[in-house]
Parts: sequence; C-alpha cells; structure tokens
Amino acid sequence: MKTMLRERWANLAGREQLFVVGGSLVAVTGLLFVLLVDPMLERLDVLDRQIARQRRAMGELALVGAQYGAARARLAQIEQRIEAGKGTLSLLPYLEEAAASAHVRDRIVSMQSHPLPSAQGYKETAVELRLDGVLYSQLLALLVTLEDSPYLLHVTRLQIKPRFEAAHLLEATLLVSTYEKE
Repeated sequence: MKTMLRERWANLAGREQLFVVGGSLVAVTGLLFVLLVDPMLERLDVLDRQIARQRRAMGELALVGAQYGAARARLAQIEQRIEAGKGTLSLLPYLEEAAASAHVRDRIVSMQSHPLPSAQGYKETAVELRLDGVLYSQLLALLVTLEDSPYLLHVTRLQIKPRFEAAHLLEATLLVSTYEKE
C-alpha cells in the first residue's frame, strides 16, 4: 500500500502535489480546530457566563447582608424599647395619660384590653380605644403622643369616620399594641 501511494505521489505533477499538501494541511488544521480549539472556546464562554452570574450573586449577597445588618440593628433597637417598658408599662393607664395630654380624655367611649397569643418569643398586649366627637387635630395629637412614646407602641388598626350630625367631629377606633419578651 505504501508503494502504491508513493507511485501515485510520484505521478502527480508539482502543482498537484502542492494542492494535496495544502488540502491536507487545511484538513488537519480544521480537525484540530474542531476537536481541540472549538471545545476550549465554548468552555471559556461557559466559564465567562458563570463568572458573571457569580459576580451578580455576590453583589446580591452583599446587598442582602447589608439589609440583614440593618434588620438586626432595628431588632436590637426594638428590643431595647421593649426592655425599657418591661415591668413599668401598663398600657391602659398609659393610653389614658396620652389621651389626657391630647385633650381627648373626656371623649373616650371605651377601652378594652385584648390579650393576644404569644408568637416567636414575644407576648403582644393590645387595647382597643374608642373615641367619639374628636377633632382631627386632637386625634393627630394623640397619634403623635403615641408615636413619640419611649415605649414600643404600635397602632395596628385605625378606623376613622365622621359623625353623622357633625361632619367636623370624628369617631375613631384605635387598636394599640405593645410587646414583651417572654
């Protein structure tokens, strides 16, 4: 077989031999590219996409970490306010004092305590406060007093409606909650 190939090679003209050698080089180069270089380039593209995805994930993780740190700081602040009121805050008398400072104590229709079930190590105590015939400015003053309280108070529900006979006077129902650690 070798001799037959050598005879054919010898029978080819110089120009034909050049074409065969050139074609063989192109075929070998093409095979090398298809078998070696192209898979490596595809792998590089996949790795570049993975790097970009991981960088985005790291950025998101840094953002979530910052949000977690802020949430932990907020939780520490809330727990500090809970501890400040521990044993010293009685919600019913405090709401009465707040209503007196906002000049709506005589407008209190009812105050009812609502003990709520404990959740995640915290005990919530709520008081429903009903007011009748208050002005908007008086109600706002009461809400500001509750917001500025040194204790952790949370107005979980607020319903306001104008009185039928005097639209400038309001009927309001507030559900005010406080929390204690168990």
